[in-house]
This record gives sequence, structure tokens and C-alpha cells, in this order.
Amino acid sequence: MQNPVARMQPRRWTHAFMDEMRWKMDPLADPVIERLFTEGQVDGVNRLMRTLVENDDLPSSRLPPYVQEYLARTQAEVPRLDREKLRQGQEIFERFGPEVMLVLGFYSLPASYAARKGVQVLYRTGYLHKHPVRRIFETAQMVLDVMTEGGLEPDGRGVRTVQKVRLMHSAVRYMIRHDTRNPWDAQELGEPVNQEDLAGTLMTFSFVVLEGLKMLHIHLTPEQQESWLYAWAAVGRVLGVDPKLVPTSMDEARQLTFLIRQRQIAASPEGVSMTASLVEGLRQLMPGLLDGLPESMIHFFLDQDQWQGLNVADMLKVPRPDWTFLIPHTLKHIAGWVDRVGDTSVIAARLLRFLSKNLVEGMLLLESRGQRTSFSIPKHLWERWALEPAARFASRMNPPTASSGVHMQVA
Repeated sequence: MQNPVARMQPRRWTHAFMDEMRWKMDPLADPVIERLFTEGQVDGVNRLMRTLVENDDLPSSRLPPYVQEYLARTQAEVPRLDREKLRQGQEIFERFGPEVMLVLGFYSLPASYAARKGVQVLYRTGYLHKHPVRRIFETAQMVLDVMTEGGLEPDGRGVRTVQKVRLMHSAVRYMIRHDTRNPWDAQELGEPVNQEDLAGTLMTFSFVVLEGLKMLHIHLTPEQQESWLYAWAAVGRVLGVDPKLVPTSMDEARQLTFLIRQRQIAASPEGVSMTASLVEGLRQLMPGLLDGLPESMIHFFLDQDQWQGLNVADMLKVPRPDWTFLIPHTLKHIAGWVDRVGDTSVIAARLLRFLSKNLVEGMLLLESRGQRTSFSIPKHLWERWALEPAARFASRMNPPTASSGVHMQVA
């Protein structure tokens, strides 16, 4: 059976081009981190990360001039955006934010762990599998920052967050490349945090999220889908993704996602380990009767890759689900039945919102017990998503001390 991408001509990307991209890094951020290591050693990098995390007003006088220059240059690279198109993309998040978070946790993250080469960097940065909840929080906070109105203005909070993430990528890249005790196999894997892997990450936030929402029977118009992709293309520019790897249409995003999956999806011990840690982290966020939901939802999304027919959940050795497997499948059948009779599924929508709100409120409650330094949701989204007062009260009892979702200790 011919895959849906094969019919699209001409192909914008080839295997040869993607092989080349595995050797390309970040010519703007990498020299900043290299200079910090050279001049200030590890303490200098740690001080930089702490300063960036604790201060939203950037550039800061406490930063070295060359770091300020990096921040100014990346801020200047924020493209001039069509405000109406950007607003339409951000409105999707305001309307379906909890469902987007659910897709990111149960689909995008585990799918990224199935990329055999790309997952090696994530595994090497050990805090991600030793502290899986932090990875979930950081992912959620970045999405909140960039997809909230004003986040992608040149001085917006989302731009500042992505600038910090980009420096973190460079710091990880530097440490891995200079690790003499455990040398990086560049011939096999390419450079760490290379351009193909950055593009794959961008697709997990853009095209894969749209793919997951569709599986949940949240039907967006073609115009809405393009506006979501448009916003994330702007994020890709600030993140340092090569412009040649940023799709400009849904067809291109589909083509790029398929090509990366074709090249990357394969079993690996590192992917299995990362997924096991993710499942454990998600369980902490959804205790009680829904304890088995992470396994059920991951199987729902990944039991069959729609293009290659692979059971990615089994490849990642996700435990078999318990009774909670009925939840996503019942939701799917209800929504599918209502679609056929041409009505609006109030029941399915409410069930899905219950599940997704449970995840977001679990994050807030866990943060309030001291498990996390910061997780911040704007007030208007609290109200629009109708988050429970208990989670809101708990968050107020322990207000966040930093506004960014980025934290890294180099030593």
C-alpha cells in the first residue's frame, strides 16, 4: 500500500540532505557556550543558566557581553509575523490547551523516544530519565509560554524561554562532545542535538500534536492547522532550526515527519528506559483510579504508526494497559458514532476534557508539594480551562519562584 507522502511531488527533503543535517549544529549558540566553558569553566555555565532562569528581563547586566549579544541577535531573528494568523494558532491552544498537553505527554514525548538516534542525547543527559516529571513540566511550560498571546512578540516570554532552551541544547552538545569517559559515536549518530533531531523535535510540537488531536476527534479546519504550524515555524527560527528544515505547509510538515520517522524509528534500550521513566512520571500526575491511564493512552496513540504499521508502544515495551484502556477507545467510538450521525459529541468532549484537566491539575498539585520549582499558567487560561479550585489553591500556597521551564545543572 502506497503511503500518503509518496504521492507528494516534488520531495523537498532527501535522505542525502538529512544525512548532511546530522552533522550540522548551531553556529550562533555554540560559540557562546564554548567561550563560557573556556573562560569560566563549569561554574560559569551554571551561573548563566541560573541567571537566565531567574530573570525574565533579558538581556541582564549580570550576563557577559557576548551572551547579551546572542540574546539580541536571536531576538532580532524573530520573524515578522502575520498577527491574525498567529492569533488563530494561539486561540487553538487557548481552546484546547489541556488536550494539547495530553497529546504531548502521551504521544509526542514517547514517540520522540522511539527515534533510536535522537534518543541517545536525551538518555545521556541523565536527569531526564532520573527526574521524568521535570521533563513533562519543562515541555508544558515552554508550550504555555510560546502559545499564550504575546509570547512570540520579540520581547515575549515565549521567545525568552526558547532562547534559554537553545543555550541549554548547546551546553548539552558541548558536554557530550567533550566527554572523554564516554566518547560520543559521531560516525554512527551524527553530532549531538543536530539539525535533523531539532527538526524532529519541532515536528513533535507542531504536526504530531495536530495528528494526536485528530485521533481524539478534535477536528480543526485546514486554516486552523496551518495557523498552528505557522506559530511553531516561528518557534523553530528562534530555536535555531535551519530554515531549510522548517515546513511552510501541512503537506511539507507531513512529508518531513514521515521521512524522519522512516529514518529514525527503531528499538533501542535507551528508548525503552526513557519511556519507562516517562510512564512513572505520568503516574505521579494521575494517581488513584487513573493510575494505569498512561500505559493505556500511549498504547492508544502508538499501537500502530499510521504510515509504517509499526507497533511503537510494543517497541518501547510499554506495559499492557489495565481496564483504563476502555477510556480512550470508548471516547473514540462515541466521537466516531456522533460524527457519523452529524451531531456534536458533548459526552466525548466532556470526557476528554476531564482526562486532560486531570493531567494539568496533577501538575499543579505536584508542584505545590515541592516537586518542582516552577509551573506557571496565566490567569485567563485558569479561567478558560475551568481548572479546579483545589489545584488553584495549592498553587497559590506555593507560588512559582521562576517563570521559565528551563533548569540545568552542568556539574
